[in-house]
Amino acid sequence: MKILVNCFVCSPYRGSEPGMGWNFVSNLSRLHELHIITEYESQPDLERYFDEHPQVKENMHVYYLSKPSHETLRKIWPPSYYWFYKKWQKKALSLALELDKKEHFDIVHQLNMIGYREPGYLWKMNKPLVWGPIGGFQMTPWKLLPSMGLKGFIFYASRNLINLWQMRFNRRVRTMAQRASYIICATQDGYNAVAKLWKRDAVIIPEVGLTSIPTDNVSNEKDDDILRLCWSGMHEPRKSLNLLLEAVNLCQNKEHIEVNVVGDGPSNGKWKRFAARLGLQHINWYGWVPRDTSLRLMRSSHAFVITSLCDDTTTVVLEALSMGLPVVALNHTGFANVLTNECGIKIDICSRAQVVRDLAKAIDRLYEDKSYRHSLGQGAKNRAQDFTWDKKVQMIYDIYSKIVKS
Repeated sequence: MKILVNCFVCSPYRGSEPGMGWNFVSNLSRLHELHIITEYESQPDLERYFDEHPQVKENMHVYYLSKPSHETLRKIWPPSYYWFYKKWQKKALSLALELDKKEHFDIVHQLNMIGYREPGYLWKMNKPLVWGPIGGFQMTPWKLLPSMGLKGFIFYASRNLINLWQMRFNRRVRTMAQRASYIICATQDGYNAVAKLWKRDAVIIPEVGLTSIPTDNVSNEKDDDILRLCWSGMHEPRKSLNLLLEAVNLCQNKEHIEVNVVGDGPSNGKWKRFAARLGLQHINWYGWVPRDTSLRLMRSSHAFVITSLCDDTTTVVLEALSMGLPVVALNHTGFANVLTNECGIKIDICSRAQVVRDLAKAIDRLYEDKSYRHSLGQGAKNRAQDFTWDKKVQMIYDIYSKIVKS
């Protein structure tokens, strides 16, 4: 089949949205002819990769469009990004219509960015249309907003309110939802929102995946008298490392708990001062480190903890599972879908105090019950198999086939 893919950002060398875009299109191109519209800044990475791996480009035709921008305005008013992104999507539609006159596409696919707020304009092509994976439906838990500080509280409370309005009343979003042949959601939250607000069925395919899974076994029996935890991410209010620090302080075995913190950001100083006030002695602050170093720190840990209040999910959670690390996370957004009781511990959200207490209990149990920790580690390796790119792409192949047969 000939598939037109709107893939705003795409790179074989980067993570997040660019890496997600690349992993989808590179795998989809193994069976179909892909025509990919992407932003001009993706060109250096893609051309470099195609020069090094010319055989990969055989089924991929890439078209680059520049996005207008205004850096000063962006600094003054960050949401102005969406004004220029919307203009880029209009340019993408014009190019898509021009290409379709020559190529006669079987299917068009609005792939990324995954946020539902900007659905693009491919629904105007009158072609079978796949939209997603889409995300951005998650609400920052209202009960935990006070834990994010004053600025975090104001920002994420406002985001929640805007999100509620956009999901219900954004006209272009609702039009896209009605016109799409298939909607793919990144999380259960998105699936539920699509069914409730837009009266559409959807398929759940997380936007992140694993290219490979380590074949060696990562032991969870290191340093019997220490439980080493790993936490990784931007140091900003939505990542809420402070919840983990407070939980470690409540642990009955806190003198045996060590936390390796990877990352940096605006909240770094605040969190370091908080850890010092709590008197925590075994918090190691690594800042941003090369990927190899980050993976080494994870592999030397007994478990991975993520305290994010506002993410669909992250690749680092899947990487932790692939290494056989039990994962402790809040029971919401994409983490609720990825984790099972066989591979991790999900912390319900009733109140801030309850979240901290339950995090502490989970950490104490991981320290005290080594057989339980080992069982979760084995379950993590098994669970990681469900998130390979091969499995994700096969699900999209099946969607394409159903559309063509219908």
